Amino acid sequence: MTDKIVSQSMTASSRLGMSRYRGKQLPYTAKILLFFFLQAVLALVIRQANVVSTLHAYGTILVGLFFLVTDKEPYRLIYWMGYVAGAELLWRGTGANVFWETGKYAIILISALGCLKNFGKYPFNFSLVPYFLLLTPAIFLMPSFNREAVAFALAGPFALVTASLFFSRLEINTAQLKTLLLTILASVLTFSILALVGLINADVIEFSGASNLITSANTGPNQVSSVLSLGAFAAFIYAFLEKEQKFLRFLVIVLGIGLFVQITLTFSRGGLYTLIGAIAMGGFFFIRDQKARRSYVLIVLVSFLVFYFLLFPALEQWTSGALGARLRDTEPTGRIEIIQSDLEVFMENPVFGIGLGQSDYEHARYFRVSNAHTEYSRMLAEHGIFGLISLLILAVVLGLKFLHKNEPIAKAVIVACMTWGLLFMAHSATRLVAASFLIGLAFAHFELNIPTTESDHEVRYSRFRRMSARYKSLGR
Repeated sequence: MTDKIVSQSMTASSRLGMSRYRGKQLPYTAKILLFFFLQAVLALVIRQANVVSTLHAYGTILVGLFFLVTDKEPYRLIYWMGYVAGAELLWRGTGANVFWETGKYAIILISALGCLKNFGKYPFNFSLVPYFLLLTPAIFLMPSFNREAVAFALAGPFALVTASLFFSRLEINTAQLKTLLLTILASVLTFSILALVGLINADVIEFSGASNLITSANTGPNQVSSVLSLGAFAAFIYAFLEKEQKFLRFLVIVLGIGLFVQITLTFSRGGLYTLIGAIAMGGFFFIRDQKARRSYVLIVLVSFLVFYFLLFPALEQWTSGALGARLRDTEPTGRIEIIQSDLEVFMENPVFGIGLGQSDYEHARYFRVSNAHTEYSRMLAEHGIFGLISLLILAVVLGLKFLHKNEPIAKAVIVACMTWGLLFMAHSATRLVAASFLIGLAFAHFELNIPTTESDHEVRYSRFRRMSARYKSLGR
Protein backbone atom coordinates (compact mmCIF):
# COMPACT_ATOMS: atom_id res chain seq x y z
CA MET A 1 0.00 0.00 0.00
CA THR A 2 2.83 2.35 0.95
CA ASP A 3 4.68 1.62 -2.31
CA LYS A 4 1.53 2.42 -4.26
CA ILE A 5 1.13 5.79 -2.57
CA VAL A 6 4.81 6.64 -3.04
CA SER A 7 4.48 5.70 -6.71
CA GLN A 8 1.45 7.98 -7.05
CA SER A 9 3.28 10.84 -5.39
CA MET A 10 6.29 10.32 -7.69
CA THR A 11 3.92 10.39 -10.68
CA ALA A 12 2.43 13.65 -9.41
CA SER A 13 5.94 15.02 -8.94
CA SER A 14 6.95 14.11 -12.47
CA ARG A 15 3.80 15.77 -13.83
CA LEU A 16 4.62 18.89 -11.85
CA GLY A 17 8.15 18.86 -13.22
CA MET A 18 6.92 18.42 -16.78
CA SER A 19 4.41 21.25 -16.26
CA ARG A 20 7.23 23.52 -15.11
CA TYR A 21 9.44 22.39 -17.97
CA ARG A 22 6.73 23.20 -20.51
CA GLY A 23 6.17 26.55 -18.83
CA LYS A 24 9.81 27.53 -19.51
CA GLN A 25 9.48 26.77 -23.21
CA LEU A 26 7.42 29.21 -25.25
CA PRO A 27 7.28 27.89 -28.83
CA TYR A 28 3.50 28.23 -28.98
CA THR A 29 3.54 31.73 -27.49
CA ALA A 30 6.33 32.74 -29.84
CA LYS A 31 4.35 31.52 -32.83
CA ILE A 32 1.28 33.48 -31.74
CA LEU A 33 3.31 36.64 -31.13
CA LEU A 34 4.90 36.28 -34.58
CA PHE A 35 1.44 35.84 -36.10
CA PHE A 36 0.20 38.99 -34.35
CA PHE A 37 3.29 40.88 -35.53
CA LEU A 38 2.83 39.79 -39.15
CA GLN A 39 -0.82 40.88 -39.06
CA ALA A 40 0.28 44.31 -37.82
CA VAL A 41 2.87 44.52 -40.60
CA LEU A 42 0.18 43.52 -43.11
CA ALA A 43 -1.92 46.48 -41.98
CA LEU A 44 0.96 48.90 -42.53
CA VAL A 45 1.76 47.43 -45.95
CA ILE A 46 -1.89 47.60 -47.06
CA ARG A 47 -2.02 51.22 -45.95
CA GLN A 48 0.86 51.99 -48.33
CA ALA A 49 -0.37 49.81 -51.24
CA ASN A 50 -4.04 48.83 -51.43
CA VAL A 51 -3.30 46.20 -54.08
CA VAL A 52 -1.86 44.08 -51.27
CA SER A 53 -5.40 43.78 -49.90
CA THR A 54 -6.50 42.09 -53.12
CA LEU A 55 -3.50 39.75 -53.04
CA HIS A 56 -4.24 38.98 -49.40
CA ALA A 57 -7.87 38.11 -50.18
CA TYR A 58 -6.99 35.74 -53.02
CA GLY A 59 -4.09 34.28 -51.08
CA THR A 60 -6.33 33.60 -48.08
CA ILE A 61 -8.85 31.77 -50.28
CA LEU A 62 -6.09 29.67 -51.86
CA VAL A 63 -4.78 28.72 -48.41
CA GLY A 64 -8.28 27.58 -47.42
CA LEU A 65 -8.54 25.40 -50.53
CA PHE A 66 -5.07 23.97 -49.80
CA PHE A 67 -6.14 23.02 -46.27
CA LEU A 68 -9.32 21.47 -47.65
CA VAL A 69 -7.48 19.30 -50.17
CA THR A 70 -4.49 18.23 -48.09
CA ASP A 71 -5.70 17.96 -44.49
CA LYS A 72 -7.18 14.78 -43.04
CA GLU A 73 -8.44 16.67 -40.00
CA PRO A 74 -10.59 19.82 -40.27
CA TYR A 75 -8.97 21.98 -37.61
CA ARG A 76 -6.79 24.18 -39.81
CA LEU A 77 -9.93 24.79 -41.85
CA ILE A 78 -11.73 25.91 -38.70
CA TYR A 79 -8.94 28.36 -37.90
CA TRP A 80 -9.03 29.55 -41.50
CA MET A 81 -12.77 30.21 -41.28
CA GLY A 82 -12.27 32.26 -38.14
CA TYR A 83 -9.55 34.23 -39.93
CA VAL A 84 -11.89 34.97 -42.84
CA ALA A 85 -14.61 36.14 -40.44
CA GLY A 86 -12.17 38.70 -39.05
CA ALA A 87 -10.65 39.68 -42.41
CA GLU A 88 -13.88 40.28 -44.34
CA LEU A 89 -14.16 43.96 -43.44
CA LEU A 90 -10.45 44.48 -44.08
CA TRP A 91 -11.01 43.54 -47.73
CA ARG A 92 -14.05 45.79 -48.03
CA GLY A 93 -12.58 48.74 -46.21
CA THR A 94 -9.34 48.75 -48.19
CA GLY A 95 -10.97 48.29 -51.59
CA ALA A 96 -9.80 44.78 -52.40
CA ASN A 97 -10.80 43.79 -55.94
CA VAL A 98 -13.11 40.98 -54.84
CA PHE A 99 -16.86 40.54 -54.45
CA TRP A 100 -18.42 42.55 -51.62
CA GLU A 101 -19.69 39.32 -50.08
CA THR A 102 -16.43 37.40 -50.55
CA GLY A 103 -16.24 36.53 -46.85
CA LYS A 104 -19.64 34.86 -46.97
CA TYR A 105 -18.92 33.10 -50.27
CA ALA A 106 -15.64 31.75 -48.88
CA ILE A 107 -17.28 30.39 -45.73
CA ILE A 108 -20.08 28.83 -47.79
CA LEU A 109 -17.63 27.21 -50.22
CA ILE A 110 -15.31 25.73 -47.61
CA SER A 111 -18.16 24.64 -45.31
CA ALA A 112 -20.01 22.91 -48.16
CA LEU A 113 -16.91 21.20 -49.53
CA GLY A 114 -15.88 20.30 -45.99
CA CYS A 115 -19.23 18.57 -45.53
CA LEU A 116 -18.65 16.60 -48.74
CA LYS A 117 -15.20 15.57 -47.52
CA ASN A 118 -16.97 14.01 -44.56
CA PHE A 119 -14.89 15.42 -41.73
CA GLY A 120 -15.90 14.51 -38.19
CA LYS A 121 -17.60 11.59 -36.48
CA TYR A 122 -21.03 12.94 -35.52
CA PRO A 123 -24.14 12.88 -37.78
CA PHE A 124 -25.10 16.04 -39.64
CA ASN A 125 -27.57 18.35 -37.94
CA PHE A 126 -29.97 19.36 -40.74
CA SER A 127 -32.37 21.23 -38.47
CA LEU A 128 -31.56 24.68 -39.90
CA VAL A 129 -31.93 23.69 -43.56
CA PRO A 130 -35.70 24.52 -43.61
CA TYR A 131 -34.83 27.93 -42.15
CA PHE A 132 -32.97 28.75 -45.35
CA LEU A 133 -35.21 26.97 -47.85
CA LEU A 134 -38.23 28.99 -46.72
CA LEU A 135 -36.40 32.19 -47.70
CA THR A 136 -35.81 31.22 -51.33
CA PRO A 137 -39.36 31.76 -52.79
CA ALA A 138 -38.93 35.54 -52.31
CA ILE A 139 -36.45 35.50 -55.21
CA PHE A 140 -39.38 35.04 -57.62
CA LEU A 141 -41.13 38.17 -56.31
CA MET A 142 -38.29 40.47 -57.36
CA PRO A 143 -39.22 42.74 -60.30
CA SER A 144 -35.94 41.69 -61.94
CA PHE A 145 -33.09 39.51 -60.83
CA ASN A 146 -30.49 41.44 -58.85
CA ARG A 147 -27.47 39.43 -57.75
CA GLU A 148 -26.40 41.99 -55.14
CA ALA A 149 -29.86 42.05 -53.54
CA VAL A 150 -29.98 38.26 -53.46
CA ALA A 151 -26.51 38.06 -51.93
CA PHE A 152 -27.33 40.72 -49.34
CA ALA A 153 -30.45 38.86 -48.22
CA LEU A 154 -29.50 35.20 -48.59
CA ALA A 155 -25.71 34.82 -48.43
CA GLY A 156 -25.71 35.33 -44.66
CA PRO A 157 -28.46 32.77 -43.90
CA PHE A 158 -26.88 30.31 -46.35
CA ALA A 159 -23.47 30.73 -44.69
CA LEU A 160 -25.15 30.11 -41.32
CA VAL A 161 -26.71 26.85 -42.54
CA THR A 162 -23.58 25.52 -44.24
CA ALA A 163 -21.43 26.43 -41.23
CA SER A 164 -23.88 24.71 -38.85
CA LEU A 165 -23.79 21.58 -41.00
CA PHE A 166 -19.99 21.61 -41.12
CA PHE A 167 -19.53 22.15 -37.39
CA SER A 168 -22.29 19.75 -36.32
CA ARG A 169 -20.03 16.80 -37.20
CA LEU A 170 -16.96 18.08 -35.36
CA GLU A 171 -15.61 17.81 -31.85
CA ILE A 172 -13.56 20.77 -30.63
CA ASN A 173 -11.38 20.60 -27.54
CA THR A 174 -9.99 23.40 -25.40
CA ALA A 175 -6.65 23.75 -27.20
CA GLN A 176 -8.34 23.90 -30.60
CA LEU A 177 -10.87 26.48 -29.44
CA LYS A 178 -8.15 28.66 -27.97
CA THR A 179 -6.19 28.55 -31.23
CA LEU A 180 -9.35 29.49 -33.13
CA LEU A 181 -9.97 32.46 -30.84
CA LEU A 182 -6.38 33.68 -31.21
CA THR A 183 -6.66 33.38 -34.99
CA ILE A 184 -9.83 35.50 -35.00
CA LEU A 185 -8.14 38.07 -32.77
CA ALA A 186 -5.05 38.23 -34.99
CA SER A 187 -7.22 38.72 -38.08
CA VAL A 188 -9.18 41.56 -36.48
CA LEU A 189 -5.97 43.19 -35.26
CA THR A 190 -5.04 44.00 -38.87
CA PHE A 191 -8.06 46.27 -39.27
CA SER A 192 -7.57 47.58 -35.73
CA ILE A 193 -4.03 48.71 -36.63
CA LEU A 194 -5.35 50.39 -39.79
CA ALA A 195 -7.91 52.32 -37.75
CA LEU A 196 -5.33 53.21 -35.11
CA VAL A 197 -2.79 54.53 -37.64
CA GLY A 198 -5.50 56.56 -39.36
CA LEU A 199 -6.50 57.99 -35.99
CA ILE A 200 -2.92 58.97 -35.15
CA ASN A 201 -2.33 60.60 -38.53
CA ALA A 202 -5.61 62.54 -38.61
CA ASP A 203 -5.13 66.31 -38.55
CA VAL A 204 -8.51 67.13 -37.03
CA ILE A 205 -11.14 64.85 -35.51
CA GLU A 206 -14.58 66.24 -34.81
CA PHE A 207 -16.65 64.27 -32.34
CA SER A 208 -20.41 64.66 -32.36
CA GLY A 209 -23.47 62.60 -31.54
CA ALA A 210 -23.08 60.50 -34.69
CA SER A 211 -20.80 57.67 -35.78
CA ASN A 212 -17.27 58.71 -36.62
CA LEU A 213 -15.64 57.81 -39.96
CA ILE A 214 -12.11 58.93 -39.06
CA THR A 215 -11.85 56.65 -36.03
CA SER A 216 -13.32 53.86 -38.19
CA ALA A 217 -10.60 53.92 -40.89
CA ASN A 218 -13.05 55.72 -43.23
CA THR A 219 -15.20 52.57 -43.35
CA GLY A 220 -18.79 52.13 -42.18
CA PRO A 221 -18.58 52.71 -38.40
CA ASN A 222 -21.38 50.22 -37.70
CA GLN A 223 -19.47 47.38 -39.34
CA VAL A 224 -16.16 48.53 -37.88
CA SER A 225 -17.68 48.56 -34.42
CA SER A 226 -18.91 45.02 -35.00
CA VAL A 227 -15.68 43.56 -36.35
CA LEU A 228 -13.73 45.11 -33.46
CA SER A 229 -16.36 43.60 -31.19
CA LEU A 230 -15.64 40.20 -32.75
CA GLY A 231 -11.95 40.58 -31.91
CA ALA A 232 -12.67 41.70 -28.35
CA PHE A 233 -15.12 38.81 -27.96
CA ALA A 234 -12.45 36.32 -29.04
CA ALA A 235 -9.91 37.95 -26.70
CA PHE A 236 -12.08 37.77 -23.60
CA ILE A 237 -13.36 34.22 -24.22
CA TYR A 238 -9.74 33.13 -24.70
CA ALA A 239 -8.72 34.85 -21.46
CA PHE A 240 -11.46 33.04 -19.55
CA LEU A 241 -10.20 29.68 -20.84
CA GLU A 242 -6.43 30.18 -20.65
CA LYS A 243 -4.57 29.00 -17.56
CA GLU A 244 -1.20 27.85 -18.83
CA GLN A 245 0.19 30.65 -21.05
CA LYS A 246 0.06 33.48 -18.53
CA PHE A 247 2.00 36.06 -20.54
CA LEU A 248 -0.11 35.41 -23.61
CA ARG A 249 -3.24 35.62 -21.50
CA PHE A 250 -2.17 39.01 -20.12
CA LEU A 251 -1.35 40.30 -23.60
CA VAL A 252 -4.70 39.15 -24.96
CA ILE A 253 -6.56 40.88 -22.12
CA VAL A 254 -4.70 44.12 -22.91
CA LEU A 255 -5.59 43.74 -26.59
CA GLY A 256 -9.21 43.06 -25.67
CA ILE A 257 -9.39 46.24 -23.60
CA GLY A 258 -7.73 48.16 -26.43
CA LEU A 259 -10.31 46.87 -28.92
CA PHE A 260 -13.05 47.84 -26.48
CA VAL A 261 -11.70 51.39 -26.45
CA GLN A 262 -11.63 51.45 -30.26
CA ILE A 263 -15.23 50.24 -30.35
CA THR A 264 -16.34 53.18 -28.23
CA LEU A 265 -14.39 55.63 -30.39
CA THR A 266 -16.31 54.60 -33.51
CA PHE A 267 -19.33 56.15 -31.74
CA SER A 268 -21.33 53.24 -33.17
CA ARG A 269 -22.91 51.39 -30.26
CA GLY A 270 -23.99 48.19 -32.00
CA GLY A 271 -20.69 46.38 -31.56
CA LEU A 272 -20.45 47.54 -27.95
CA TYR A 273 -23.89 46.21 -26.99
CA THR A 274 -23.24 42.97 -28.90
CA LEU A 275 -19.99 42.37 -27.03
CA ILE A 276 -21.40 43.18 -23.60
CA GLY A 277 -24.50 41.04 -24.20
CA ALA A 278 -22.48 38.01 -25.37
CA ILE A 279 -19.99 38.19 -22.49
CA ALA A 280 -22.80 38.66 -19.96
CA MET A 281 -24.89 35.75 -21.28
CA GLY A 282 -21.88 33.45 -21.43
CA GLY A 283 -20.96 34.56 -17.93
CA PHE A 284 -24.05 32.96 -16.43
CA PHE A 285 -22.48 29.61 -17.30
CA PHE A 286 -18.80 30.44 -16.83
CA ILE A 287 -19.46 31.19 -13.17
CA ARG A 288 -21.06 27.75 -12.72
CA ASP A 289 -17.69 26.13 -13.29
CA GLN A 290 -15.38 26.31 -10.29
CA LYS A 291 -12.22 26.70 -12.38
CA ALA A 292 -13.68 29.31 -14.74
CA ARG A 293 -15.57 31.36 -12.14
CA ARG A 294 -12.55 33.11 -10.68
CA SER A 295 -11.08 33.93 -14.10
CA TYR A 296 -14.35 35.29 -15.43
CA VAL A 297 -15.12 37.50 -12.43
CA LEU A 298 -11.55 38.76 -12.09
CA ILE A 299 -11.04 39.57 -15.78
CA VAL A 300 -14.42 41.27 -16.18
CA LEU A 301 -13.97 43.25 -12.96
CA VAL A 302 -10.41 44.37 -13.72
CA SER A 303 -11.31 45.28 -17.32
CA PHE A 304 -14.28 47.34 -16.12
CA LEU A 305 -12.25 49.17 -13.46
CA VAL A 306 -9.39 49.93 -15.86
CA PHE A 307 -11.76 51.26 -18.50
CA TYR A 308 -14.12 53.17 -16.21
CA PHE A 309 -11.60 54.80 -13.89
CA LEU A 310 -8.53 55.17 -16.13
CA LEU A 311 -9.43 55.11 -19.80
CA PHE A 312 -12.92 56.55 -19.93
CA PRO A 313 -12.06 59.83 -18.12
CA ALA A 314 -9.18 60.41 -20.55
CA LEU A 315 -11.41 59.64 -23.54
CA GLU A 316 -14.11 61.94 -22.17
CA GLN A 317 -11.64 64.77 -21.91
CA TRP A 318 -10.23 64.12 -25.39
CA THR A 319 -13.69 64.04 -26.99
CA SER A 320 -14.89 67.05 -24.95
CA GLY A 321 -17.64 64.96 -23.35
CA ALA A 322 -19.02 63.68 -26.66
CA LEU A 323 -18.23 60.03 -25.88
CA GLY A 324 -20.19 59.98 -22.66
CA ALA A 325 -23.11 61.75 -24.32
CA ARG A 326 -23.08 59.19 -27.14
CA LEU A 327 -23.04 56.22 -24.78
CA ARG A 328 -25.88 57.71 -22.73
CA ASP A 329 -27.96 58.30 -25.85
CA THR A 330 -30.50 55.50 -26.27
CA GLU A 331 -31.84 56.68 -29.64
CA PRO A 332 -31.51 53.73 -32.10
CA THR A 333 -30.81 56.05 -35.07
CA GLY A 334 -33.68 55.11 -37.36
CA ARG A 335 -33.89 51.40 -36.62
CA ILE A 336 -37.23 51.67 -34.84
CA GLU A 337 -38.65 53.49 -37.86
CA ILE A 338 -37.25 50.84 -40.21
CA ILE A 339 -38.76 48.05 -38.11
CA GLN A 340 -42.07 49.89 -38.06
CA SER A 341 -42.00 50.14 -41.85
CA ASP A 342 -41.15 46.43 -42.17
CA LEU A 343 -44.04 45.44 -39.91
CA GLU A 344 -46.50 47.53 -41.94
CA VAL A 345 -45.25 45.92 -45.15
CA PHE A 346 -45.69 42.50 -43.56
CA MET A 347 -49.28 43.29 -42.57
CA GLU A 348 -50.00 44.41 -46.14
CA ASN A 349 -48.26 41.40 -47.75
CA PRO A 350 -48.55 38.66 -45.12
CA VAL A 351 -48.24 35.57 -47.31
CA PHE A 352 -45.29 35.97 -49.66
CA GLY A 353 -43.90 39.36 -48.63
CA ILE A 354 -42.66 41.82 -51.24
CA GLY A 355 -39.49 40.09 -52.45
CA LEU A 356 -35.77 40.29 -51.77
CA GLY A 357 -34.41 43.81 -51.43
CA GLN A 358 -37.79 45.49 -51.95
CA SER A 359 -38.16 46.60 -48.33
CA ASP A 360 -35.36 49.13 -48.85
CA TYR A 361 -37.74 51.51 -50.61
CA GLU A 362 -40.56 50.96 -48.11
CA HIS A 363 -38.38 52.22 -45.29
CA ALA A 364 -38.98 55.74 -46.59
CA ARG A 365 -42.44 55.55 -45.00
CA TYR A 366 -40.96 56.52 -41.65
CA PHE A 367 -37.22 56.94 -42.27
CA ARG A 368 -35.55 56.97 -45.69
CA VAL A 369 -34.66 54.53 -48.47
CA SER A 370 -32.24 52.30 -46.64
CA ASN A 371 -30.95 48.74 -46.51
CA ALA A 372 -32.36 46.53 -43.77
CA HIS A 373 -30.63 46.79 -40.40
CA THR A 374 -32.70 44.33 -38.40
CA GLU A 375 -32.67 40.87 -39.96
CA TYR A 376 -35.81 39.74 -38.15
CA SER A 377 -38.10 42.50 -39.42
CA ARG A 378 -36.55 42.25 -42.91
CA MET A 379 -37.51 38.57 -43.05
CA LEU A 380 -41.12 39.45 -42.27
CA ALA A 381 -41.34 42.25 -44.85
CA GLU A 382 -39.58 40.48 -47.71
CA HIS A 383 -40.64 36.87 -47.06
CA GLY A 384 -44.04 37.17 -45.38
CA ILE A 385 -45.35 34.10 -43.56
CA PHE A 386 -42.42 32.11 -44.95
CA GLY A 387 -40.10 34.50 -43.14
CA LEU A 388 -42.10 34.17 -39.93
CA ILE A 389 -41.94 30.37 -40.03
CA SER A 390 -38.23 30.58 -40.83
CA LEU A 391 -37.69 32.78 -37.78
CA LEU A 392 -39.61 30.35 -35.60
CA ILE A 393 -37.46 27.47 -36.85
CA LEU A 394 -34.31 29.44 -36.06
CA ALA A 395 -35.61 30.25 -32.58
CA VAL A 396 -36.64 26.66 -31.83
CA VAL A 397 -33.41 25.11 -33.13
CA LEU A 398 -31.21 27.52 -31.19
CA GLY A 399 -33.45 27.14 -28.15
CA LEU A 400 -33.01 23.36 -28.24
CA LYS A 401 -29.27 23.85 -28.64
CA PHE A 402 -29.34 26.07 -25.57
CA LEU A 403 -31.31 23.50 -23.55
CA HIS A 404 -29.09 20.58 -24.59
CA LYS A 405 -27.13 19.23 -21.65
CA ASN A 406 -23.51 20.41 -21.72
CA GLU A 407 -20.79 21.06 -19.22
CA PRO A 408 -20.88 24.68 -17.94
CA ILE A 409 -17.81 25.84 -19.89
CA ALA A 410 -19.07 24.33 -23.15
CA LYS A 411 -22.52 25.84 -22.62
CA ALA A 412 -20.94 29.21 -21.83
CA VAL A 413 -19.10 29.21 -25.16
CA ILE A 414 -22.17 28.04 -27.08
CA VAL A 415 -24.44 30.66 -25.50
CA ALA A 416 -21.88 33.44 -25.96
CA CYS A 417 -21.45 32.60 -29.66
CA MET A 418 -25.20 32.42 -30.30
CA THR A 419 -25.83 35.64 -28.39
CA TRP A 420 -23.16 37.54 -30.32
CA GLY A 421 -24.61 36.39 -33.64
CA LEU A 422 -28.24 37.07 -32.75
CA LEU A 423 -27.52 40.53 -31.32
CA PHE A 424 -25.49 41.41 -34.39
CA MET A 425 -28.41 40.49 -36.65
CA ALA A 426 -30.67 42.72 -34.55
CA HIS A 427 -28.75 45.86 -35.56
CA SER A 428 -26.76 44.92 -38.69
CA ALA A 429 -28.78 42.17 -40.40
CA THR A 430 -26.22 39.78 -41.93
CA ARG A 431 -23.77 42.37 -43.23
CA LEU A 432 -20.76 40.45 -41.87
CA VAL A 433 -20.22 36.72 -42.04
CA ALA A 434 -19.04 36.76 -38.41
CA ALA A 435 -22.61 36.33 -37.14
CA SER A 436 -23.24 33.29 -39.35
CA PHE A 437 -19.86 31.82 -38.44
CA LEU A 438 -20.33 32.13 -34.67
CA ILE A 439 -23.86 30.73 -34.69
CA GLY A 440 -22.65 27.88 -36.90
CA LEU A 441 -19.73 27.28 -34.52
CA ALA A 442 -22.22 26.81 -31.68
CA PHE A 443 -23.31 23.55 -33.36
CA ALA A 444 -19.92 21.92 -32.75
CA HIS A 445 -19.48 19.32 -30.02
CA PHE A 446 -17.27 21.02 -27.44
CA GLU A 447 -15.14 18.95 -25.09
CA LEU A 448 -13.76 21.74 -22.96
CA ASN A 449 -11.95 21.81 -19.67
CA ILE A 450 -9.76 24.33 -17.92
CA PRO A 451 -6.53 22.58 -16.88
CA THR A 452 -5.45 22.66 -13.29
CA THR A 453 -2.84 25.25 -12.50
CA GLU A 454 0.65 24.54 -11.21
CA SER A 455 -0.41 25.46 -7.70
CA ASP A 456 -3.12 22.81 -7.85
CA HIS A 457 -0.48 20.18 -8.67
CA GLU A 458 1.65 21.38 -5.78
CA VAL A 459 -1.26 21.07 -3.37
CA ARG A 460 -1.98 17.53 -4.53
CA TYR A 461 1.70 16.58 -4.36
CA SER A 462 1.99 17.86 -0.79
CA ARG A 463 -1.03 15.76 0.16
CA PHE A 464 0.62 12.68 -1.34
CA ARG A 465 3.77 13.34 0.65
CA ARG A 466 1.85 13.74 3.91
CA MET A 467 -0.12 10.55 3.29
CA SER A 468 3.04 8.67 2.38
CA ALA A 469 4.81 9.84 5.55
CA ARG A 470 1.77 8.86 7.63
CA TYR A 471 1.71 5.31 6.23
CA LYS A 472 5.45 4.94 6.74
CA SER A 473 5.12 5.95 10.40
CA LEU A 474 2.30 3.47 10.86
CA GLY A 475 4.46 0.78 9.27
CA ARG A 476 7.16 1.39 11.87
